[in-house]
Amino acid sequence: MSKNNLEFGENIEFSVKKRFGIIALNRVERSNSLTIEMIKSIKKAIEHCQNDDKIKGIILTGRGNSFSTGIDLDYIDGSDHKAVKDIEQTAGEICLLLYNGKPVICAVNGRAMGDGVVYLLCCDYRIAVKDSIFQMPEINSGIFPGTGCIVLMTKIIGIPWTKKMLMFAEKISSEKALEIGLIDQVVDTQEELMELALKKATFLFTKNQTVLNSIKLCSNHLGDKSYNEAYELEKIGSGWYEHEDKEKFLRDFKKKFN
Repeated sequence: MSKNNLEFGENIEFSVKKRFGIIALNRVERSNSLTIEMIKSIKKAIEHCQNDDKIKGIILTGRGNSFSTGIDLDYIDGSDHKAVKDIEQTAGEICLLLYNGKPVICAVNGRAMGDGVVYLLCCDYRIAVKDSIFQMPEINSGIFPGTGCIVLMTKIIGIPWTKKMLMFAEKISSEKALEIGLIDQVVDTQEELMELALKKATFLFTKNQTVLNSIKLCSNHLGDKSYNEAYELEKIGSGWYEHEDKEKFLRDFKKKFN
């Protein structure tokens, strides 16, 4: 087992290719369902990628035939509200890291349920194999789908589909997910999935990283602001070249959206 695997836990495979950190969920025997320890390991791996200047972005994927089937219901009782809250808090922190940090490509290698769907919502480009399915089954266990899930779903797929997925636990195919905007591209095989993810990573790491990250922040946060307010923030982004310390500029720019 590699040093990185030891650092991020036995259920997380970590490597770096094309200057992107690849975080692969590897609890295949449980369809990559999540425990609190695994969620904390995911957060730690993401923080590593965000803090390493040599790493320009993240590819989030899974091993086996499932991306993630969400929280392991044999691990936690949905009626244990304190435990659910603890998990939601950590998952919410992961979402903020993905949503506000370096570019993230999500390579969905099969079933995506619950938190598996939530994490892909936070990513910038979402690719899935054609036999993937997407579902939010929390309503069946009386769990409120928090962690910013509803905020992002309504923005990305609209209110009607958000209700279908969250209120009725509707299961959708990769073709339907592509149609409604939940994902961006469908491929036939897992080999093609990673080839395309790495191709997208190659394109991104060769670009001006300050401009790229500024575009991401503006794209994610300006939509719900007035034109005048949004334009003032956009002008700050467009003035990136005036700042000698680009890392400090990005840190300060990010604070504008808090």
